[in-house]
Amino acid sequence: MPRKTYKSVVIPETLYEKIITHVEQSGGRYISISEVVREAVWSFLRVG
Repeated sequence: MPRKTYKSVVIPETLYEKIITHVEQSGGRYISISEVVREAVWSFLRVG
């Protein structure tokens, strides 16, 4: 089975800080910044 490959993406610091706040206020729904970003990108791609 092939390994998953990952790429790094750069985001503005202000967006990063907002995501951190969102993770902290999520009440345990999100445990990491990458989880929030991954879900947001998939949601964006499904709509588009």
